[in-house]
Amino acid sequence: MIARWMIVGLVLWLAVAAAFRFVGQMALQPGDSLIWLFLTLPVGMLVLTYALLKIMRVAAADRAEAASVMAVPGLLVGIYQITSYTSVFPNLDASLSGSFASLMFACYAAMIIAGIVASRLQSI
Repeated sequence: MIARWMIVGLVLWLAVAAAFRFVGQMALQPGDSLIWLFLTLPVGMLVLTYALLKIMRVAAADRAEAASVMAVPGLLVGIYQITSYTSVFPNLDASLSGSFASLMFACYAAMIIAGIVASRLQSI
């Protein structure tokens, strides 16, 4: 089970990183759009993680572990993204590297919270 969720997490990380690499400049901008990203992306990641856990029929007792393991690849590779922000994301404003890192970690925290909540909501 752990390997499967690591792979799911890696695929999810690849999709999000590619989105920010190729079209991130449209969303990640200083000002109000950044505030909206902080309000919407973690919630979206929470919902996506919860949906994946339900679609893949993970047992309620295993959901917290599955979501936590799913977050690990992104957290580990995210370290490289943060330290090499301008090389990985040349299309994004370099002054937003701290905001990007905060947003990334908020989204991974939301994934873990989704697993914890899903493990407690056995009837849903």
